[in-house]
Amino acid sequence: MALRVQRSVLLLAAVVLSGCNEGGPFAPSVSPPSSNPAISQTGTQTVKQRIQQLRSDQAALANGISQQQAQLNATRSRLSSDSAAYSSLVNGITSRLQTGTTPGNPELVSQWNAAQAKLDDATLGVGQLNSLASQVTTQASVAGYLLENIRATFAVGGAVDEDHRNLRAIESETTRSMQQIDRLIGDLNAQIGRENGFLARERTNLAALSYGVNLGRLGSPPGAQRGATVTQRRPVPLQ
Repeated sequence: MALRVQRSVLLLAAVVLSGCNEGGPFAPSVSPPSSNPAISQTGTQTVKQRIQQLRSDQAALANGISQQQAQLNATRSRLSSDSAAYSSLVNGITSRLQTGTTPGNPELVSQWNAAQAKLDDATLGVGQLNSLASQVTTQASVAGYLLENIRATFAVGGAVDEDHRNLRAIESETTRSMQQIDRLIGDLNAQIGRENGFLARERTNLAALSYGVNLGRLGSPPGAQRGATVTQRRPVPLQ
């Protein structure tokens, strides 16, 4: 009886062990390895990381353009205000000199100095516009470099359709940013040209008014054109 039990135990153990062998009924299922998972995963991750960086760069570009446009608008507003104040002062001096007053009238001297200060403020404003124009030109180079990187990323392996849709969206946004930069550069060049023309005219006019204040009436320095013409600019509308 003991011999039969022992033989039964040995038979059961043999069945269990045979099931653990590969191909047996109890063998664990093993998935076949992928052909080359490292290349696929690395490529896809590389594309996604580059897209994230490109999206961040585009957002920084758009934010920079927005700040530069705001800076142009603010400078325009200050220049327009300075121009209006300057024109008011010069018109007041001219009106007093047309009716005649005492030579070197201290009130007119004070007004003339205030007008000169407004021209100095306008000169500083033109300097700010020139600095801004330099920054925008650099921004244009950044946008061009970004666009090249976006287009190069289309050729990176391991991308999926969604990656290319994201790239096309970023490319479209960058193209719009470049168009905004072009308009901004055009606006800056036009504004700088207007301001330089205004300053050149009004420095001459203010010098003639200085001679008139010393005389107490309108007059032109010897060798200069007769009379001073006050140029009043129209405020430039903000974009």
